[in-house]
Amino acid sequence: MRHLTAFVAGLAFIFSASTIAQGNPAHPDRPDHPDHPDHPEQPEQPDAAAKKETVLTIGDKAPAVKVAKYFKGTPVDTFKPGNVYVMEFWATWCGPCVAQIPHLTKMQKEHKKDNVQFMSTAVWQREETQADREKKVGDFVAGKGDAMQYTIAIDNESYMADHWMKPAGQNGIPAAFLVGKTGEIEWIGHPGSLDGVLNQYLTGTWDRAAAKAKLDEEQRFAKKGRELMMKAMMAERSGDRAAAAAAFEELAKEFPNNENVMAMQFDFLLGDAATADQGYAIGRKLMTDNWDNPGMLNMLAWTVADDEKVAKRDLSFAMKAATRANELTKHEDASIIDTLARVYWEQGNKTKAIELQKKAIALSADGRMKDSLKETLASYTAE
Repeated sequence: MRHLTAFVAGLAFIFSASTIAQGNPAHPDRPDHPDHPDHPEQPEQPDAAAKKETVLTIGDKAPAVKVAKYFKGTPVDTFKPGNVYVMEFWATWCGPCVAQIPHLTKMQKEHKKDNVQFMSTAVWQREETQADREKKVGDFVAGKGDAMQYTIAIDNESYMADHWMKPAGQNGIPAAFLVGKTGEIEWIGHPGSLDGVLNQYLTGTWDRAAAKAKLDEEQRFAKKGRELMMKAMMAERSGDRAAAAAAFEELAKEFPNNENVMAMQFDFLLGDAATADQGYAIGRKLMTDNWDNPGMLNMLAWTVADDEKVAKRDLSFAMKAATRANELTKHEDASIIDTLARVYWEQGNKTKAIELQKKAIALSADGRMKDSLKETLASYTAE
């Protein structure tokens, strides 16, 4: 299954996912997106010199926490020195956010001994009043029961969105901030990519400067790379692969080490048998550089195993990526197990595929994702 974060470090960055996912000016989960039901009329933009927006990034002191209500867990009033906090943002209507719930619960259980506290704040709820938003979130949390075993709150009007998400350039959800032992932000990204980051931070191997440089480049890409990205996408959609290839080359020159560009190239090059080897060369680099990133690994595997446009399937490549992603998530992420099942299916191991698909269903919460997993299982057992 295409793990939405998967494209956390890939296509989703511009076109479909959140955070690093991680400026996504085109993300429909943004309240200001034209397709969002609460999309307002766009106000006239003030002169840039007249208004300087606050910027929040890695290395900055974490903003204050001001929420309307806590539904579960220990409130976070201040960031205590020596403790670590994961501040996650979500909404009840956001499918990718709901899909992260088991992952967040698992991580909270694993890292409680390390004085790590997970807190999820509901933002951008679509109900008209604060009271209605609180009821919606409260009913949702109550319905989940023990599935959500971490601190859960709701934004106070838009305080958290305005002081955390907006200044950090996080235009989609789910999104997460890692607040370190000094009360400073160590990382900003999609919660699906948090495992390796948190482990590195807790073991003392975290490179904050490198993380900030990566985030800065991703944000530069969001602002300056979108025009080139759209040029490539439009050319590909029109069937002009030569023009699309030229646009991707231009992108690669402007952003030579950008994983979003590399992920796009990977997907594009696999669409033609003549360029597939080039695509897999990029894929291998992405796999090596993201060996501890289950989201990226899952995206690589799913693209090869499931994307109908792929002209040459290297299932050993997909198996390597999917197996590692499954190991990193302790065999407990339904979307990744679904991907691994698909790879086994494509390899002809139907028994193993069905076994894994059943496990993915068992681990998945009720909802659209679980329904989709069941449909896939039905297609497997029907053959």
